[in-house]
Amino acid sequence: MTQNDRLYHLALREIHQAAGATFAVRTGWSLPEQYGDAAREHAALRGHAAMFDRSHHSRFIVSGTDAGELLAAVFAGHVDELEEGRAMRAAALSEAGAITDLALIARTGGIAYLVTGEPGQRFDTFERLQAAKGADWDVQVEDRTESTCLLGIAGPAAAALCEQHLGEGLPARLQRLHTVTFEFHGFRTLVTRTSDIGEDGFEFMLAPAVAQHVIETLAAAGVPLAGSAALESARIEACIPAFDPDLLPGYTPAQADLDQLLGIEGGAEGVILSAVLLEGEAVPPPGTPITAGGGRVGELRSCVRSFGLGSVIGLASIATAVALPGAELDLAGIRATITAKPFLRRRS
Repeated sequence: MTQNDRLYHLALREIHQAAGATFAVRTGWSLPEQYGDAAREHAALRGHAAMFDRSHHSRFIVSGTDAGELLAAVFAGHVDELEEGRAMRAAALSEAGAITDLALIARTGGIAYLVTGEPGQRFDTFERLQAAKGADWDVQVEDRTESTCLLGIAGPAAAALCEQHLGEGLPARLQRLHTVTFEFHGFRTLVTRTSDIGEDGFEFMLAPAVAQHVIETLAAAGVPLAGSAALESARIEACIPAFDPDLLPGYTPAQADLDQLLGIEGGAEGVILSAVLLEGEAVPPPGTPITAGGGRVGELRSCVRSFGLGSVIGLASIATAVALPGAELDLAGIRATITAKPFLRRRS
């Protein structure tokens, strides 16, 4: 499997078009940017609930008696200790200790795991999983990215809505980072309680036809779809890094400020991914140089105008010597200040 210049489309693209979506290309995929009012979609995420299509994220089923050993060989942390029905955040590291993928690993059965990773790292991670197999290992790696859908629902009302509208088979008290299979109208579905936008939420892996039915069911219950614009604002408000653009330069877990969260060795330091509040209305692009005291101290990675804060915010790689809340910066003529993480607190 090799990556190419192909533009990928979501299996439910026509459903999104019918809902009024406008599309933009991100990480090689044509994705819904908004459905007419990104601010309203963001407000739904924060105030009630919204659903969204995450099918551009990679999905691998890793199974066999040596599945845990294979995942431990590719991902840092204690993947081999993951219990059935539980999920964990993990990072794949290069030989130099830089993060090459961020993944959610769910143990769906005794010897079966679902690995959900960053969109642009799909092919690299698949190849690393194949290359790490021992000669006599009992393990299979299946790429399910294009044959399944991954739907998310998040917000303070997400749990109640899922329990009410997605069937009695969904456990009412599914805990955070727990995973389970259940039946939705007779179809088998895998759900994990997780979210990477700063709100309580769930992710469902299911067949495209079933995914369409879930969207229609939740839409009938008044749950709107949210596009990338609203999701990016929520993600950066919560200071949750995405591989692209936040870690694309090749940062270690310590530099990404993820070592303690993931429980892994930090590696090289020197810079750290920090939250920055910008003055004015301009949204500089990733890579914009940052200076302080007349010298360069880092570069901007993610940046949006926050719907929740009404200000321009971002994540930036800053030299640890100056990466302190309150420090004043210059981003190509734009004044900015380092602030404590996150911009907005999680609800759960």
